Amino acid sequence: MRSMTNEPRAFRLIRERMAEAPERIRGFGMAIDVLDGYPHDARLLDKHAPALFVERVAKTEGEDKDRRRFGLVEYWADGTPPKSGLLRYVGDVFFADHRTAEFVWQAVIEKIENDAARTTRAAAGIRG
Repeated sequence: MRSMTNEPRAFRLIRERMAEAPERIRGFGMAIDVLDGYPHDARLLDKHAPALFVERVAKTEGEDKDRRRFGLVEYWADGTPPKSGLLRYVGDVFFADHRTAEFVWQAVIEKIENDAARTTRAAAGIRG
């Protein structure tokens, strides 16, 4: 004879998976430094191995607190990390792939440099 449960099967499966240690996607973070409301510099947080994972997302900075930033944690071991003693970073972008992180980082740096050059030319009255 088959027994009946009150909860749907999908709910039970999700609850059982959540009871296990959550799988964390490790990757690479990038921070964009903002000065006077404009991007000033960008840097990769870790270029060696995928050891960062997203701990939380928070809205910070800006006039309306509308800039979303990631709270990233560096943890090399498997399983659940401890509550303290972890290296923590604040970043703006998270990548699972190192090549994508490098490509976007270079593109952001190029954009910042081009915008700075255009602002300098405009201030000097040079067209182009």
